[in-house]
Amino acid sequence: MKSVGFVSVTLLAAFGLVVSSTGCVGAPDELDEGMDGAEVAGAEPVDEPVGETSEALTVEGAVTAASCGTAVVNGLSLQIIAEGNCITPGAYASVPARANLSIGSGVYLKLETPAKNALVAALDASPSTTMTVNSMLRTVAQQYLLYRWWQQGKCGIQAAATPGNSNHETGLALDVGNYSTWTSKLQARGFSWAGSSDLVHFDYTGSGAVSYKGLDVKAFQRLWNRNHSSDPIGVDGIWGPQTQARMQQSPTTGFATGAACLTAAENRALLEEAKELTRKSAVNAEPEHVCGADIHDIDTDIEVEEALLEQ
Repeated sequence: MKSVGFVSVTLLAAFGLVVSSTGCVGAPDELDEGMDGAEVAGAEPVDEPVGETSEALTVEGAVTAASCGTAVVNGLSLQIIAEGNCITPGAYASVPARANLSIGSGVYLKLETPAKNALVAALDASPSTTMTVNSMLRTVAQQYLLYRWWQQGKCGIQAAATPGNSNHETGLALDVGNYSTWTSKLQARGFSWAGSSDLVHFDYTGSGAVSYKGLDVKAFQRLWNRNHSSDPIGVDGIWGPQTQARMQQSPTTGFATGAACLTAAENRALLEEAKELTRKSAVNAEPEHVCGADIHDIDTDIEVEEALLEQ
């Protein structure tokens, strides 16, 4: 584990994108109601290319090429996070560095704003106690890799939700390695502990909690359409066969044209940060937390969503 008591500006940029305060809204030609996989008109316009070419390793190629680490899709993942924040600003808010916050290699320090505020409050209330976070926000691209590895019996994964259905994709969840130290402290701030079914897992169910389930899928669909005007799909936030097929074809390093509310220069910088983050993940290689405690199963996802609906 590495401490993030001090984090460089470049690393913070990789974990927490600074999105322009203007233009951060959904594109007017977004196909909100399109069924997944439908051949539809009105794809989002293509802007200045800033990413990689089609020769890049695809996500499906990474299923066999990658060694149980999701850092291989950092480029695509950071674009999905940025696009998600274009659609719903604050859905994936950056968790600020704290001296008592230690993170595993490759963790995206992002939660939805109310959850972020509750976590920071818990950390600040116990400054002499270190929290070790193994997982926080996960994108649909990462979840696809984990799901495929689980299907193949690889990487020691005990259970995996289908892409689009993990609580880690919603901005509400985090896994804490030293959970016993933090259970009561987090519960006091509105987090629910999964208990014996998933010892390290916490979901924010407190004041202001909103499940952004499907937002990362919707962000991916928008990115795909923006880069494939001749092969658009419905932008409905639903993981289906057509979205899966496009995910399989997508470059792990990210699309040529990135998030709608970032400038071309900001998108280029984002992909450079993704490369640096991937390099650091390789240098600081740690076993990815991919057991049942990290891959929240579908039954628990449903239970948490029901708890949110009941509030």
